[in-house]
Amino acid sequence: MKYIRETIRRAEYRFDTTAARFARRHPCIALFCTFIGVPFLILGAVCVLASAVVCPIAWVNGWM
Repeated sequence: MKYIRETIRRAEYRFDTTAARFARRHPCIALFCTFIGVPFLILGAVCVLASAVVCPIAWVNGWM
């Protein structure tokens, strides 16, 4: 358990430092990714996961 926790912390720290370095070097692209890219990514994930739940139900009930 301790090994897993440390591995996650290291990965999180590495991601944070990489994202901060990217934001310092490319502020316009980082701003675009933050306010345009992330919301579309979240909406896409919601759409895919909702479809993954609803499509089998619709198929079983004969609605497709």
